[in-house]
Amino acid sequence: MTQVLSIGSYLPPWSVRDRRVKGPDEDALTMAVAAGRAADPDATAQRVVLVSRDFPLLEGGNGAVLLAALSLPADTPVAEVLGGAPAVLDQIGSAGDRTLVIAADDNDLAVGAGAVLTGDGGATLTPLARQTRSLPLTARAEDGARHAYVDPRLQREVGVRATLTRLGLTGAPALAALAGVPLAHVAGDFDTSQAVGDPTACAAAIIRLLADAIEAGTQGVLLAVEQSSISAGDLAFAGTTPRIARDEFPPRELPKFRVADGVGIPISMPAYARAFEPKIRWEAALFDESPGIDSAPQFPPRLRVNNAGQLATDYRLEPLPRTGTVYTHTTVRIPVPDLPSPYSLAVVQLDDSPVRVLLKVTGVPAGETTIGQPGSVVLRRIATRAGIPDYGYAFWPGRTLEGAVS
Repeated sequence: MTQVLSIGSYLPPWSVRDRRVKGPDEDALTMAVAAGRAADPDATAQRVVLVSRDFPLLEGGNGAVLLAALSLPADTPVAEVLGGAPAVLDQIGSAGDRTLVIAADDNDLAVGAGAVLTGDGGATLTPLARQTRSLPLTARAEDGARHAYVDPRLQREVGVRATLTRLGLTGAPALAALAGVPLAHVAGDFDTSQAVGDPTACAAAIIRLLADAIEAGTQGVLLAVEQSSISAGDLAFAGTTPRIARDEFPPRELPKFRVADGVGIPISMPAYARAFEPKIRWEAALFDESPGIDSAPQFPPRLRVNNAGQLATDYRLEPLPRTGTVYTHTTVRIPVPDLPSPYSLAVVQLDDSPVRVLLKVTGVPAGETTIGQPGSVVLRRIATRAGIPDYGYAFWPGRTLEGAVS
């Protein structure tokens, strides 16, 4: 039995023909961080599990960026699990206290992320049953191409109902949520009158549906389906109601952009390694005061020289605020290699801090930013250099916690 303390979700702010799409600076990892921070804003998790079929890196690992951007210690255990909605439900059902389970999608079927923080209190999720079967109606191999064998009847009869018979869950128990197939696929086996559903085959769907069921006060069976594999759990309420935070803003049409031909800035691994901690953890250096050296935070961290000409090398790192206002801005309309253009840059005055930082603008069309506009600092993929995603922070003007669905 797992107790759910809080749930967070994230959807990109863009759409194309009424369908949510990611921005050019987003991927599964940036979306996972957004959902994880929504679920665990105080960075209390003691273990992290990331479930996805769209990991940005299959070699080299995503865990270091994930932990740093979540403000979690680098020695926090992190697991990367390849899978969809059933794998997510399995991970939640078997999670210990203070585990942050994150699901992220970045493919043609769905984009977005969801996260669950477990602990002592909140709703309870009890694993009921699981069946792993092979019916590869949709397959994706190492070539990256998705191959589909479209047969809705085969999916319903062999992929769902035959597996439910094996699970022994038929007999019209109350269904709280169904992820992976339409509710009609199980209408004869469950009471679906109060159920919520998402037919898309995506990992984060089961977490969003869990949040929907909790908000509606619906108890019962949760089903996560992927082709012919099914994981089932039972949702019940005990104690306090889980906190639910949805980082989901109304979508707007994705602006048109283009990338110029040519060779972009190559990656330098020594520079990448030197900058990683303060850049991704969003930390400034603080020195003890001495003649010629004040205690003002320095970002990026750098060494300083006192009045006696001595090099001060000892400093401590402290987190910077993740909100601020636009001090000044400009828009670059000349296309350059590696960067979708046009794009805006802003000097941001961080809240409750003397630090001003130069950040690329995200979340709004280029040129829309205004001086004095409040917003948030968010993780983004700055560029992809020699096949390696380079992450950093951007400024999302107009994004405030009050503007999201909560």
